Amino acid sequence: MNQELNTELNEIITLINHVLQRRGIPAELTGHFQQYPSLEKLVKELEALCEFAVALSAGDLSQTLQMRGYFPGALKALQSNLRHLAWQTSMVAAGDYSQRVDFMGDFSQSFNTMIVRLQTVTENEQRYIAELEKSQAATAESERKYRLIAENTGDVIWLMDEAMEIRYMSPSIEKLLGYTPEEFLGKAVNATPLPFLQDVFQKAGALLTGTDASNQSLVLESEQARKNKKIIWTESLVTVVRNNAGAFIGFLGVTRDISERKNSENLLQQAYERRRKSEFFNQLASSVQSNDAGIFDLAWQNKISIPKDFSLFLLAISNLDTQADADGNLHRKQQMLDVVVDFLSRKEHTVAWENVKGIGVINSALAGAGRKDKELGLAREYLKDISLYFPNLQVRIGIANYAAGWSFFSNRLDNAEASLRISEKVWPAQMICHYEDCGLYRVLAPFAGSRDAGDYVGKLLGPLIEHDQTDGTDLLATLEKILTGLSFKEIGAQMYLHHKTIQLRKQRIEQILNLSLDSHETRMALATAIQLQKIIG
Repeated sequence: MNQELNTELNEIITLINHVLQRRGIPAELTGHFQQYPSLEKLVKELEALCEFAVALSAGDLSQTLQMRGYFPGALKALQSNLRHLAWQTSMVAAGDYSQRVDFMGDFSQSFNTMIVRLQTVTENEQRYIAELEKSQAATAESERKYRLIAENTGDVIWLMDEAMEIRYMSPSIEKLLGYTPEEFLGKAVNATPLPFLQDVFQKAGALLTGTDASNQSLVLESEQARKNKKIIWTESLVTVVRNNAGAFIGFLGVTRDISERKNSENLLQQAYERRRKSEFFNQLASSVQSNDAGIFDLAWQNKISIPKDFSLFLLAISNLDTQADADGNLHRKQQMLDVVVDFLSRKEHTVAWENVKGIGVINSALAGAGRKDKELGLAREYLKDISLYFPNLQVRIGIANYAAGWSFFSNRLDNAEASLRISEKVWPAQMICHYEDCGLYRVLAPFAGSRDAGDYVGKLLGPLIEHDQTDGTDLLATLEKILTGLSFKEIGAQMYLHHKTIQLRKQRIEQILNLSLDSHETRMALATAIQLQKIIG
């Protein structure tokens, strides 16, 4: 073999070696691809085999190998086996112990042995858990029965015979319901004013068919009228009584007052409903959902009923943090908010919820002509009722503009908040403000909260405001009158000043602000700044 051919052969071997070791293909060796096209194909196939084998070794079973042949076929068979093994393992993890492996030699025997042992351990554990749960249930039932009798001396203990007549009633019945034991002794259950005993009469058949202790007792809850007509909630634990021979001889019961627990459960339910409503409406206020169908679907998912058409109000309570009760202790803000929300929600056609901006309220009964007047009238009713039941609360109401459907809910809520903010700054004595009555302030309100608004007011009116504060003058008020277009005489009459004084003030304002009030653009800019300054405060 000549030297040139030997060199070329060594380079090809080096090239294949680089491929097998995944060291990349040296650029100086790729020139052989043009001379030997089959060599390029071989290199690419080797690269594909290497990549596929490396992926398998790393646990990646998602690769695809397009080649055919003995070695590619072996690798693909290994991939298929590993995939099947992964699937079988997942089935075992899910509790299917029928899986067996028969295609991986010694591993198959170890794997199958592991599954058999795992199945045995699981079955033993399940039997142990079942027996333990049964034992715990029996113990808990026994403890509950005896605890009701031993620890609650105020509970009523009663006994009725197989004929469903009362044979014993403990003296505590008088404390619980106001009756004496003698009023019940010897009477049939259905002849007494005790619903819990009548429930026992109706369910006696089911109790008697039970074959073990757990099936021969039950707990009944019922509303019960005391002798003074006051309604309370009672809970009765009823147990079948048998003699030593196992024959049925009657029922033993323990009855207690659970009104406090029921009230707590009702309070918890109310708190849950409040939270669910608040989360729904607050989510809606910040949601990108823009069509009624999607919003009604969201309401249905949250089990909340919303009307198709509604008026929207926003209530702000300014003194929640300082409101004190009769004992001088401060109320928690959240407690008072909850009380007001529940109070408003009980009103007809009204849904109220807590909002980060106050208390949101929608009312579905104000459609048709004169809607705005109806909304103002309803707001006055809300204020009147709140002041009647919560006389110390300081409440302001903002009313949103009308828009059909729910698509503009978030925007309407923002507008109700804007009307609150505007009325508080511009008309502080006005406790109700409709957004449609805010005029130019509707345009200025969104801008008023920005830094640019303060800069704008400071630039145009800053020197005048500073002059009024330093010298105790009221040139800003005079400027506002001048900008209305009234004559000096009319302004003077309103401010109880001579018209020449108004003229002199105009000149002084122009000097301080270094501008002319005769310019229409200047007057419009100053008027805008004055209105902005009112909102900014």
